Amino acid sequence: MSPNSRLPNKARASDLARMGICLALIFITATITFIVFRGFLKDASDSGLERRKEVAADDVQRVRIPGIGVVDYQRLFEVVSEPGESLDAFALRIGPRLRAYSDDTGYEACGVLATDGERFGVVIGSNRAHVACANFDAFRPASMKPTGQTIHSHGVEGRFHANRNDVALQGQLFAGQMGIKSVAGQKLDDFSRMDYDSGPGYLATPSGVIHQRGDGTKRQVLSENGT
Repeated sequence: MSPNSRLPNKARASDLARMGICLALIFITATITFIVFRGFLKDASDSGLERRKEVAADDVQRVRIPGIGVVDYQRLFEVVSEPGESLDAFALRIGPRLRAYSDDTGYEACGVLATDGERFGVVIGSNRAHVACANFDAFRPASMKPTGQTIHSHGVEGRFHANRNDVALQGQLFAGQMGIKSVAGQKLDDFSRMDYDSGPGYLATPSGVIHQRGDGTKRQVLSENGT
């Protein structure tokens, strides 16, 4: 065989070598890219996890109530009235949001109604309890002062399991009954004795909003057009 007859074989070998080098470089590049991208995803995932932990940690806090003890407090939302909106109209507008929360969770929701002299506002929260909700004057929109009235919704009408917050807030009723189904709830559409004793305010009911300023003063809150 002449020397020239081996040239095609050498060319093919050279091509295969170059192809092998290219494949190796592609593999190395892909591996490096995967490692870097995996690290980026891990960092992003860890960061997102931390943010979710922070949100979860801030979502429900433990607050101490003098004479009662420590209970959960979950801030639900803050809202301010529209320009010229009356307190009745404001309560009527936000009432369904409290009722929806209570329907979904079985817990009461409540807030201290406040004003800056021109508008009304409220921070609505919950103690994650079925038949009580503690109002805090400190939880109100910035630059607003309490009006002396509140708004709340009742959590459960039927029987329920009393949790630690129920026991803390209504220990005289639920002492020794935590987790037992024989605890009765409240009427969703009427004020309780405790509501009257706690001062004037609004109750968000399944059919609207009612208001009281003491025994014998209960009234249905009507819209501006009388409905």
